[in-house]
Amino acid sequence: MVVDVAWMFAVWSAASVGTPTQPKGRDKILRPLIIFKLFVINFFPVALVVYGIIKTYNSRANNYGCGNVPLLYDPDATPAFVLFSILLVTYALELLVFPTIATNKIVKFTRGHIASERYSTQKRGERLEMCLGGLMKCFSVLLNNPNLGGKELKNKGELKDFASNLMGFANNDTKLDIVLSDMYIGAKMLARVQAERRLLAIQRLQQTSNQKKTEREDKECIVEAPTGDAIEGATKKDFRSTLKKDGKRRSVLTLQTSEQGKEYVVVEKDVLSSDNKNDVDVLKEVAHYSIYAEYVYWHFRLVAIEHFALGQEETRFLPSSDTTWDLIREKFSLTSIGLEESVLMYASFHSGLASTPYAVIVDEVKETVVIAIRGTISMEDWVIDLQYVPSPLDKVGDICGFDGKGRLCHKGVLTRAKWLYNDLKKYRILKQLYAEDSPYKEHNLVVVGHSLGGGCAQVLSLLLRPSFPGLKCYAYEPPGCIFDDEFCSKSKEWITSIVRGDDVVPRLTQPNLESLRDEFFDVTAQIKVPKIKAFYDVKTPCPDSQLVSRNANVLCKKAQVDRDTSFSEKLRVFRNERADKNRESTKLYIAGKIIHLVDTTGDETKYVPYWASRYEFNQVVLSNKMLSDHSVPPLVQILKNLKLDETHEVLVQEHEVVHEEDEEEVRVFICFSNPHGKISFIVLVFCFAAWITNIWSNQGCKFVSRTTIVTSPNGTISPGPGMSAGMWAYNLRECIDPNSCDFDNYNDLQESEFCQPYPLGLIEIDANTKAGRAFASLANFIGFIGLGLVLFSTSMKLRKQACVALFVVLFISCLFGGLQFLFLHGIMCGRLELVDGDMADATCTLNENGYAAVAAVVLWFVALVGSGVMLYSY
Repeated sequence: MVVDVAWMFAVWSAASVGTPTQPKGRDKILRPLIIFKLFVINFFPVALVVYGIIKTYNSRANNYGCGNVPLLYDPDATPAFVLFSILLVTYALELLVFPTIATNKIVKFTRGHIASERYSTQKRGERLEMCLGGLMKCFSVLLNNPNLGGKELKNKGELKDFASNLMGFANNDTKLDIVLSDMYIGAKMLARVQAERRLLAIQRLQQTSNQKKTEREDKECIVEAPTGDAIEGATKKDFRSTLKKDGKRRSVLTLQTSEQGKEYVVVEKDVLSSDNKNDVDVLKEVAHYSIYAEYVYWHFRLVAIEHFALGQEETRFLPSSDTTWDLIREKFSLTSIGLEESVLMYASFHSGLASTPYAVIVDEVKETVVIAIRGTISMEDWVIDLQYVPSPLDKVGDICGFDGKGRLCHKGVLTRAKWLYNDLKKYRILKQLYAEDSPYKEHNLVVVGHSLGGGCAQVLSLLLRPSFPGLKCYAYEPPGCIFDDEFCSKSKEWITSIVRGDDVVPRLTQPNLESLRDEFFDVTAQIKVPKIKAFYDVKTPCPDSQLVSRNANVLCKKAQVDRDTSFSEKLRVFRNERADKNRESTKLYIAGKIIHLVDTTGDETKYVPYWASRYEFNQVVLSNKMLSDHSVPPLVQILKNLKLDETHEVLVQEHEVVHEEDEEEVRVFICFSNPHGKISFIVLVFCFAAWITNIWSNQGCKFVSRTTIVTSPNGTISPGPGMSAGMWAYNLRECIDPNSCDFDNYNDLQESEFCQPYPLGLIEIDANTKAGRAFASLANFIGFIGLGLVLFSTSMKLRKQACVALFVVLFISCLFGGLQFLFLHGIMCGRLELVDGDMADATCTLNENGYAAVAAVVLWFVALVGSGVMLYSY
């Protein structure tokens, strides 16, 4: 174990050479270390396994040295033997590295010589598709939740397009030698770079906002006051109101990512205002219909089961055809879930690859028929999400009655929308609702949905619009790749999309992911410090006040990146490959007009709604809100509580210069990062050696060598039997020559390899012996605590109080290790009355276990001095 720990420290030291993309000789150090680990250090597990097997076999073969005499206890049932067995198995697992290496060599040979066709791009794509599909299928089986679906996953091409894109995205042809630790560090640094970019842009935004405010105040100062005739019949209050309501739309300065998505620009955006009737109406509609997008997830099914007699296994709710409209309104009202004037007309709860749960509701308050479509929940929904490649709309347009020639759409969403269209047609839902005898024939049609449901709502509205020209669609946080650019512009006539904050779903497009990956490679190449230092830095929380300086300490400027490295050369080849493939693809965007809700305070208490452009969602924002901002229940509450015309300011905190001595020290746990320097490793070695040595000295039966002089009742003095004794057991003696052995003649006996616990009740244990045993046990227990603290100190810097505690613990271990020698003043080393009345006077000298106990005390003392050095550094 000590050698393993030392090897780990050596590996971490070697990892401190170079950067993630510039090894600078790191391989020359790591390769010998790995070879040393494989063929030298792994020799010890082999030797330990062989020794353990032989030792156990021999011990059991001769009944642990007792011959035919029954054992007082089973040695195989002791905790020590269990621990020994666990160590054997644990170390034996390390030997699996050798068959793993052999298998890897065989696979490489097979790829290069025997089955090259099997490893072609097409075949690898098929295997990746099978693996992804199998993984999702296994995941659904393990969860065993009907709501999560998975029954329709046949793994027969559903993930083909995604597998192909993933292979291209994840660098199929050109190997960039990016490992998991590089991915973690690069992603964390990219998030910090984005945060720094946004912080600097907000500061520019504040400056621009203040400048415009000053200019506006200057203009107001030079406006001539109106004459009395101009305001005749009007009060002063009326005049101020006239100036305020000048008919102009309010605007706000906001941040928008550039076309490449790699920087922020300050742009002026129109804010939804109470002065604009269209804004007020749209916001009311958006807030009103958001509840349907939320309730379609669970509420409609629950109310259908509990109040409308829908069976647990049934997946379709449809009132009987002979039921009158008045009876439907009375029986299937949704008042039980808070929708007072809403009636459930139809619902499908089946979730498959093509099918998706949705509901048709009549909203008598707004006099509309609402189609609400559920978002992503099941495994099939995830498969549809991943089918984001563009699909043509030519044939669909010919069938539904719109011009889809040359237009493109999200493939998976289009599949769902076509099923929804056909299901509505099959059960004649809309045909009955808009029949001549229907009380709802004059109601407008509204299609809503959240997440994937929002994307399906957008495409379904396109298919239904030729039949319902007044149709409206409200998509809440929809996918960011629905229609091509031209169709997105046309869809502004009837589609409104709502995006909240940093929500990742509206930004998840293939081009955005490609851009994120490229920026990740750029940031990884800019890292100028060793990986272990970068790892420590990204694990340490970074406040805004330190963003710029901390990033500068880790990253170099782009112009300073070495372009002659192997990584840079491979990256150029990879980007050229991807550039050729990207030219063939068409970019898809969020459809319709877009309302972006921006959190102006950072605590989700105040949001500004403004009309956004689909082009500003061309960057995946890595933030701690990128997932939580996609939740629909908070969005519903935000829309309901949204207040227009509130004063919104961009607040930029002025950070004071933080001096190094004023900084609060941040402690981060990183395995064997050695924050205390080499002293912690030295203390760890001595602590471990002391603990192991002390345990061995206590558990053995050769703590002392004992010689005795026996005095009989009549005063006769004779030498007694000599033996070795420990604190808890004594050494068994065996015949030198089994063929001619007299057990009463001590000269015919010798010490054996086996120990025997002291028979209970045979010897009365005195206070010194009890004290020696207690101090020995406490030294082991407290020393183990100290060992744990020292081991922890090799991965995280201890506070001063913890270092004091470590010093005290090691001091007590050293003290108790010395006090265990009270055993030498116990009954085993003094006068003992024998069974026949003889008195035995024993004299004890230290044996091998006793010398080990002395060594343990010395080792504890050295570790104590080392902990004092650690404490002195404070």
